[in-house]
Amino acid sequence: MNDNVHGLLGAYAVDAVTDAERAAFDAHLPGCEDCAAELAGLRDVAAALADAEAVAPPAALRARVLEEVSRTAQLPPDDAEVAPADELAAAREARHARSGHRWPRFVLAAASVAVLAGVGAFAGVVLTERNAELAMEQDVMMVASAPDAHSMDLDLGTSHLVVSDRMASVVAMGEDCPKPHDGMEYQLWVVMEDGSKHAGPTFMPESDGSFMTMLDDQSMDGVTGFVVTEEPMGGSDEPTGDMVAVVEL
Repeated sequence: MNDNVHGLLGAYAVDAVTDAERAAFDAHLPGCEDCAAELAGLRDVAAALADAEAVAPPAALRARVLEEVSRTAQLPPDDAEVAPADELAAAREARHARSGHRWPRFVLAAASVAVLAGVGAFAGVVLTERNAELAMEQDVMMVASAPDAHSMDLDLGTSHLVVSDRMASVVAMGEDCPKPHDGMEYQLWVVMEDGSKHAGPTFMPESDGSFMTMLDDQSMDGVTGFVVTEEPMGGSDEPTGDMVAVVEL
């Protein structure tokens, strides 16, 4: 742990500290007005730089994913070729290795330095974040092309829900999705046989109405459907808003 607590400021601002360092800085922060003021400023800078360097998803890649989804069977084919178990396991491990934490520690450490150094260095961190998004789009392709994948219409613009039991994944994606109300975002829920709903990922459509989200490690045992609701930013543990889309299996 860094013995100079003040020196943790930059790393703390972008969550690039260990648990012990975070605890030490959390204890220090309430009694240090200088650190509190600098922390607020650094977080504002980081947010502004990220917005300035954001890059839209390549249209060609999104088009390929949507085309693959449109070709995916509406119901699982009875004679689908079953991929070897070790191949499917390897694919899942590869997805986990790529998705993991969106901000791995070495990236966060670089980010903390970049915030202090300026716009130029920080751009590399934003590009790393963009690469993580591209990896997620590639994962979506893997799910959409799985032997047992099947798609269902999702009533959010021109949207689909793609389910693969063998890949233990659910993908929601589409275009022309309306924006949720101010201060809200969409959240996907898994509906179980007993009527309970398990929280899935939240998502927000882009300015053109396109969106893409993925629920990994999801067994289909006991699942009867999926719903989408509008929830406060950050999502909810239990549905609080009206259902805007329903998919029954």
